[in-house]
Amino acid sequence: MGRKKTKEPKQIKVGDFVFAKVRGFRAWPARVLQEDGNIYQVYFYGTCNVAKVRGSQLFDFEANKVRFGQMKQKQYGGFREAMEDAEKSLARPREDEGYFKAKVQSARSQVAAFTRSRKKKADEATLPFIHITGDSD
Repeated sequence: MGRKKTKEPKQIKVGDFVFAKVRGFRAWPARVLQEDGNIYQVYFYGTCNVAKVRGSQLFDFEANKVRFGQMKQKQYGGFREAMEDAEKSLARPREDEGYFKAKVQSARSQVAAFTRSRKKKADEATLPFIHITGDSD
């Protein structure tokens, strides 16, 4: 009787190339934009969409290229282009224009959300009531 292998936690960092699996869709080539605990924001190649995905649904691009990169059906026309885009970006990661545009857009939305939350807190802040008494002469 063999012992169960303990799985090492995935070491996923911002900028890593991955296959991201979203319910209802096949694993798609993507790149990590942001990390928030075990939730990662990823940029999908081919579609240029951005989504938040759990770490358990991300798979290393190079290690899983054979597993997820094969096209078994002709229905995935966009998948071929997405794989080509990911391969080009993997070869020249600093020239990945779509990824960097998505990263800037993501940063802008974070700043906007932060600004909105601070403004809301400032609007909700109440000043203490001070009763001023004086002579009524």
